[in-house]
Amino acid sequence: MRIAFIDYVLDPARPGASGLSDIVWNMARELAKLGDDVHIVGPYTVEPDPIDGITVHRFKLPPIGYRNIAGHILIVLAAWRVARRIPNLDAIHAPEYLTTGIIAPFSRVPVLLTTPGNIYERIAHGNPFDPLTTQVLKVAARSSARWCTLIDAISKDMTKWWVKTGAKRERIVMIPHGIDGNAYRPVPNARAKLGVNDGDRMLVFAGRLSAEKNPALLIRAMARIVPTAPDMHLYFVGDGPERSTLANLAESLGLSDQVSFAGQVSPDHMPYWYSAADAVVLPSASEALPRVMLESMACGSVFVGTRISGVVDHVRDGETGYLVDVGDEAGLARAILTVVRGPENMNAIRSGARAYVFESLSWPIVMTNLHREILSRVQPPSEPKPIGVSSWIQGQ
Repeated sequence: MRIAFIDYVLDPARPGASGLSDIVWNMARELAKLGDDVHIVGPYTVEPDPIDGITVHRFKLPPIGYRNIAGHILIVLAAWRVARRIPNLDAIHAPEYLTTGIIAPFSRVPVLLTTPGNIYERIAHGNPFDPLTTQVLKVAARSSARWCTLIDAISKDMTKWWVKTGAKRERIVMIPHGIDGNAYRPVPNARAKLGVNDGDRMLVFAGRLSAEKNPALLIRAMARIVPTAPDMHLYFVGDGPERSTLANLAESLGLSDQVSFAGQVSPDHMPYWYSAADAVVLPSASEALPRVMLESMACGSVFVGTRISGVVDHVRDGETGYLVDVGDEAGLARAILTVVRGPENMNAIRSGARAYVFESLSWPIVMTNLHREILSRVQPPSEPKPIGVSSWIQGQ
């Protein structure tokens, strides 16, 4: 199979290491290992390291690239002009639905989408986008639902949202993102390497500081925790529009000494934070499949999350992590205290979580499954299959 990946949600100077680009490159590597002829189209300002089986096609960013939704559309059109010149393609893939929504109606080759979410789900649970971007994404989602040959919805709940958006159920698969076992693993002496006091109890929130991830709930839960656990410290690893609001909230609750903001951290340093934490906490109201969850579990962390899309597919409460209801401040505080008060009981959860992600969600396993689904849709079978009653029913 000859397949082209369109990759643009990234830092152009860091292909494969920012935005959604790491997903593209992990997928591409695995398909190349399976013998496919893989092409990646991206607005890279540096030449990526060569990988057998992968051809990179670079293009320049349009003048207003990355500044607004219009710039994003121009990037997609520039990438499409490059991709359509690659001869004899069997499929085009993108990890987000703005690209597929624009190109799928006009592409002569099948267009595949691995979706990071769905705008209608975001609208229902806390939409972070401005009105213009929201409208554009709604059009792109409906177009992708109608025209994409295959949609990997990555979670059970996302599957429902893409059906609601208009995709036919038989064109949707539910194959989660994978995890890179070489990049995410427990780091010995992680606290010392971060300069964190080994005697403190340490919580980590990793991700964008935005409303849909509900970081303010975690600070309010901290106000319940600190009176009984004064050595508790919360680290926000990441940045975003809510940072100043969160700092003000921590100050107003008298938690300035217990809450720190580490800022943006490169992916290769995230295993240090995951490994150092007593618990990695994600109180989101809306996610498709949080990669923070997968990464922290791979590093042997105890993950505490909300009962939302993606999380409930992979965390068994009390066995591979802890689950609380969305918005449950008291429940979140109780779950965190359960973790930090019973460290001797957490070893089984840490090892169980780590075993689960590597047995079920390593990139080779994930891409072998997705590869099979892609081939069943973009290449005709070598021999015609007999059509019986059961197969006719499945095709309806």
